[in-house]
Amino acid sequence: MVMVLNSTGDVAFETFTFDSTSKKVDNISIPHVIFGCGHNNDGTFSNRTAGIVGLADTKISFINQLDKQIKGKFTYCLVPNGDLSLSYHPPITTSKINFGPKAVVSGPNVLTTPIIRKKPDIFGNDMFYFLNLESVSVGGKKLEFKSSQLMNSSDADEVLGNIIIDSGTTLTFLPEYFYDKFELSLVETIKGKRRKSPPYIDLPICYETKSVVEFPKIVFHFTDADIEVLPMNTFSKVDEDVTCLTIVKGGRYSIYGNLAQMNFLIGYDLVNHKLSFLPTDCTKHE
Repeated sequence: MVMVLNSTGDVAFETFTFDSTSKKVDNISIPHVIFGCGHNNDGTFSNRTAGIVGLADTKISFINQLDKQIKGKFTYCLVPNGDLSLSYHPPITTSKINFGPKAVVSGPNVLTTPIIRKKPDIFGNDMFYFLNLESVSVGGKKLEFKSSQLMNSSDADEVLGNIIIDSGTTLTFLPEYFYDKFELSLVETIKGKRRKSPPYIDLPICYETKSVVEFPKIVFHFTDADIEVLPMNTFSKVDEDVTCLTIVKGGRYSIYGNLAQMNFLIGYDLVNHKLSFLPTDCTKHE
């Protein structure tokens, strides 16, 4: 759960060797993999962070350096984070990531939505994976989502591709014009005592945990994929008896963050431009 703004350090290349998941295939060695060691990192790193894997589809990203072996396919399954408080409790199990042939999401409950690629924006960014969010439902009430952000679509349709899915951003960010409607609908639905968030966490919608009977059903309606998220994906305990909404008002981009992705097996197929979701107990996923 790391966002890097910039990093200063050393860049090198080396042969990376990976264990094979198949008994028929020996360990796989890939020469001349470019990697770096940052000595001055500006972002949300903590003393528990060992590094970051580049999963973007950029020229020297980890994904593109493995392209011949994985052919644009990878999956990850993020285990529940527990809470956002300063008291950190390491998970019993770790999140899993797979590349290549084993990176398959299958079964009757799989939902698939297009990955929409963009031309570089005014800042030169072309690394993001965009999805098309059509609406969000709160307690059965559907709120239409239309992005006002200026984004150039590779399909010449500027309406498509209005939200980024990102494994490195913790919270989910929605644009101001939509977030206000979303917040109003949410607050009207939840029956509980409002509380202020602790000073070390800037989250605007918080409740006394024991006063909330139940949290409303929230569904993100992407093109061809209605993703129902659980309370653990949208609310987090930040203090002894304070639980806060982890969907917040965003800035330049709308982002579907990694808390919303917990306990989903998420598969990327960059060749066919598809992203798949499968509700999964990630603590048991291999």
